[in-house]
Amino acid sequence: MSEHQDAARSAGSGKLAGLFREYGQRWEIEQLDPGSAWVAVTRNRSFVQVIAARDLDELRAELKKADAEDP
Repeated sequence: MSEHQDAARSAGSGKLAGLFREYGQRWEIEQLDPGSAWVAVTRNRSFVQVIAARDLDELRAELKKADAEDP
């Protein structure tokens, strides 16, 4: 693994940890396959909400938007 790949993985791990700290109580967050989309799922009784994003930054923005829309 190159130094650049190692640094990118470390930065990604920090972003993921931040997402779990901020949204992990309400959302299930996972990557479908390594290098693929990220998905967050929340359930409120019979209502299921799913958010998909290309990367963790996009996922964070979408989660923030979803929380702002939630009454």
